[in-house]
Amino acid sequence: MTETVLLALKILLIFFVVYSLIKFMFFFFVKYDTRRKLLESSYKEKTSATKIQDIFFLAMILLLTGLLFASGATEYISFTTGLLVGMVLIQLYFHSFSKPLNPEESPEEPVSPIKLMSYAIEASPGRAWKELVIMTVLFIWALYLLLTQGFGL
Repeated sequence: MTETVLLALKILLIFFVVYSLIKFMFFFFVKYDTRRKLLESSYKEKTSATKIQDIFFLAMILLLTGLLFASGATEYISFTTGLLVGMVLIQLYFHSFSKPLNPEESPEEPVSPIKLMSYAIEASPGRAWKELVIMTVLFIWALYLLLTQGFGL
């Protein structure tokens, strides 16, 4: 049972790591105009564009955490370090977008804090280049470890 749980966890982690890497690359390979149109179509006249996705990701976080603890592979120092590094890294990422938007970059009403942040990120994703580099390196390292140590490839 533990091996099956660990296998499921490894597979889900690989999917999430690859998804995260693709999401980061989206900022740099898709032109701003295209990203902006996608953002506008997602928000339309709403203050949030990700409610369903957020519920899905919350469920996945609970599932991943449950699988991790059920697998018995939890090492408390590594887990605590990863939790703190991830939380602080995301905080620093968001803090990179404190510069006000130009009027042409700003979202239309209604404007919520998350909608404004989304538009700020789309307008200048490079502002968080340090955090994005760190996240990318960590994700690539994690993917390498999952494939080599997790699956023996």
